This record gives sequence, C-alpha cells and structure tokens, in this order.
Amino acid sequence: MLTPGQDPHEFPAPGDAAPASPEGSALPGPPGPPPLSRARAIGEAVLCSSYPTQIVAAALLWALGVAGGDGDGGLNATFIIAISLLDAAFVVALIVFLLRRRGESLREVMLGTAPRWREAALGVAIVLPVTIGVALLVTAVRAVWPSLQNVPVNPLTALMADPRLVVMFAIVVVLAGGVREEMQRAFQLHRLTPQVLPPGAALLATSIAFGLGHTVQGRDVALATFALGALWGAMWLRRRSIVAAAVCHALFNLGQVAAAWALGRQI
Repeated sequence: MLTPGQDPHEFPAPGDAAPASPEGSALPGPPGPPPLSRARAIGEAVLCSSYPTQIVAAALLWALGVAGGDGDGGLNATFIIAISLLDAAFVVALIVFLLRRRGESLREVMLGTAPRWREAALGVAIVLPVTIGVALLVTAVRAVWPSLQNVPVNPLTALMADPRLVVMFAIVVVLAGGVREEMQRAFQLHRLTPQVLPPGAALLATSIAFGLGHTVQGRDVALATFALGALWGAMWLRRRSIVAAAVCHALFNLGQVAAAWALGRQI
C-alpha cells in the first residue's frame, strides 16, 4: 500500500531482481551452519570411527546367539559378515544424520564437484600400482622387521574355501570397505580439518586408527593398511570426492578376496 506522497516507482514490479545492498552487491543469503566446538567435532569423528558401532553390532549379534568364533579356534563367517554389514549401516546412517542435522550437503562432502566418471576412471587406473605397492611394502616390512608378521596365515583365508562365502565377502568388501570406509574417512577429515587439526595431522590420526582396526590380520598388514588409509585420505583432501578412493578401495579389496580364495583352495 502506498502512503500519501509515495512514488509508486520505488516499489519493484513482480519478477524484478531483489534490491541491492548499500554497497551495490546482492543481499547476503542465509548463513551456513555455525562452526562446531573442538570437543564436538572430535566426538563426532570418534563416533563414526567404527569402534563404537562395532561394539554395538557385536553386542546385538551376541544377544541373538551369533558368536565370533566357530568353536574350533577359527572365525565364524556369519558373525564376520553380519558385523561388517551392521557396522556399515550404522556408520553411514550416523554420517547422514550428523551432516543433515547441521544443514550440510552429503553430496558436497562426499562427491564434490569433479565429474564422477573422471574420478571413477582415476580409481580404476591406480588399482594396479596400489596393489603392487602394498605387496612390496609388506614384503619389505617382513624382511626388515620379521616380528611384525605375528599372524602367519590371515584368519580370513580359511573362510575362502567355500565359494558361497567368497561371494558374500566380495559384497562385504565393496559395501563395508569401498563405500563405508571411504565415507567414514571423508567425514572424519571433514570434521577434523581445519578447526581441530591441520590436514596432515588429521590424516595421520585417521590413518593410524584405520591401521589399528586391521591388526587381527597381523601387525604387518596393519602397517600396510595404515599406508592405504593415508593414500585414500590424501586423495579426499586433494580432490574433495570419495569416488576415486572408493573405486580403488573396492577393486583392491576384491583382488584381495580373489587372492585369498585361490590360496584357500590350497589349504
């Protein structure tokens, strides 16, 4: 409504651009989410580290009568598969919840802006060099520091004699490895940098935690896993997309399953 003496041309017509600020720039958009406190950022990174969620998943399985061992000193394949998939579901759900409750974009944090096909092609291209590099690293570690090979035979290898389990483990290493672990790594680095730790320190911390999570396969394998975590984490810090690392990770894991299957048939 016009007041007496008001010039009607002072009001923009429908569809006109929004008025500019006094400096001539567009009015600012809605503010982004406020920064997290250091304690809360660390807490969310730890919550999504798989350690808490695996404890919950293991307790749930034990309550249902699914034990971790098979009674002969070996691993129970059902338990390993179930806890891996449950943990993956818990971690991914937590990441989605924690990002959305602050109004952050899951797509932006995980996928960035780079073309997906180019990132996927990079992941495929580096699988062979990464596999060779890990093999050389494990061989060198065992030669220089033999005591780190504290697990003569990977306990998962004995489970690979059954083709049905091979298929199940192939699914698990893609979903719980290539997808969940790379989403987890990206979320932790997103939370920790730069307000809690500089990128290098955050990468070191998350890679150590990643390696420690694989000590059941031997300290030498844990060291190689630390190196892999550092590589894939550095890729996210550089590219701000999990696609290349997730593709590389999934294909690397599938190669490890195939190698374990070939070795398991000979045991």
